[in-house]
Amino acid sequence: MKLNFWGAAKQVTGSMHQLVLKSGYNVLIDCGLQYERGDSLEVNHDLPVNPKEVDLILLTHAHIDHSGNIPTFIKKGYDGNIICTEPTYALAESLLSDSVNVQLAESKPGKNKRKWVRHTSVLYGQKDVNHAMNKTLTYPFLKWFEVNEELRFMFYPAGHILGAASILLEIRERNTITRIGFTGDLGQINAKIVVDPMPMPELDYLVSESTYGNRLHKNEFSPEEELERYIQKNCINIRGRIVIPAFSVGRTQAILFTLNKLYRKGILKGIRVFTDSKLGIQSTKIHAAYDSYLNEEAKKFIEEYGSLFEFPELRVIQTESEQKEMAYHSGPSIIVSSAGMIEGGRIQQHIRNNIQNPMCTILIAGYCAKGTLGYRLLQGQNSVKIKNKEHAVFAKIRSTDVFSAHPDRTGLVDYIKNSESGKLKKIFLVHGEAQNMTEFGEFLGEQINTEIVIPEKGMSFEI
Repeated sequence: MKLNFWGAAKQVTGSMHQLVLKSGYNVLIDCGLQYERGDSLEVNHDLPVNPKEVDLILLTHAHIDHSGNIPTFIKKGYDGNIICTEPTYALAESLLSDSVNVQLAESKPGKNKRKWVRHTSVLYGQKDVNHAMNKTLTYPFLKWFEVNEELRFMFYPAGHILGAASILLEIRERNTITRIGFTGDLGQINAKIVVDPMPMPELDYLVSESTYGNRLHKNEFSPEEELERYIQKNCINIRGRIVIPAFSVGRTQAILFTLNKLYRKGILKGIRVFTDSKLGIQSTKIHAAYDSYLNEEAKKFIEEYGSLFEFPELRVIQTESEQKEMAYHSGPSIIVSSAGMIEGGRIQQHIRNNIQNPMCTILIAGYCAKGTLGYRLLQGQNSVKIKNKEHAVFAKIRSTDVFSAHPDRTGLVDYIKNSESGKLKKIFLVHGEAQNMTEFGEFLGEQINTEIVIPEKGMSFEI
């Protein structure tokens, strides 16, 4: 059989791996959008795989860099099923619909004599998203799905975000059984809200994410302790404002849950909390609807207080008048808004409104790719350009790893060691920046006696 790598190869985005069995049965594991700054639509128009030749798509989780090209496949002739967990289905439906809106916004209009035309065509529309969701089946964790006589798979909890799965494929060819594991994106141990990642046993081959493989998270404090420190210093001592850029799915919910816990401790008295991301609000409702997939800490909190996210100081901003209330609020406050890298979304408006305020702290709570506004702020620039206008930076810029949705080097090594049972022939590292992956591969090679491969995009391996 052949294992082909079409995305997230020496880069973080565009996850897409293909397994073609000897019989010709063709499986795609994830089908994500690739992001290249300034060319995020064009780079995804030409698909590396003929959608009509694919028999099945298995989706690890809802993030757009894993799910975002599924409607493109549908539009170009894919007629099979997509299979994922229940929460992934619900989150993907929201994220893919949001992707349509983002594409429409990014498609630059050009003017001719009669009308406005778009220079860059969108990849797909809402009709394609609806078609994709109609062809999506949901399946639980830790139960075999028999695809046919030669193939079955099982979803394992991956952590990372609600419903995220690692996928174990078992292929039966003649008298040989081969087990291939795909981690998808893994989460940290003891993360907020989501369960711990569960290693897949008895693997012959492992395709593993390696996002933070070359670094260790600097978490001296728990999430509650970390946020309390910033709140004490910035909201209580000087009655200032904290602005937290956060990804809409996963990160926003973890932060709101932590703030709710701090409210129950009496820390947030008189401190208003605002959240205004439309997608983040939708995702929060989905988390509440699928609370059986949450970890034990979250479940116990719901039993005691009734809700993970609702508390009196929280204002969920949905109307124009509520937006004005947030903008002109004069007391100490916290704003949680998307997007996490401060590229697009409502967060740019909050940054623009507060970046020259020395009483404001911008707390970046996640990964920021090179070139993004979040990355530039973290570099300590004295001024940054937002919407083609230069802004001096007087606000304090800080960062934290406590809400990271990925394991660091230690977490990845522990996960891989727990997957290693003497059978593992080869580990393929994906979903990471090239230098990070190289450094992690070298370190991992000292920890485990297994061949480590870092594939290039388009590489194919006989296994």
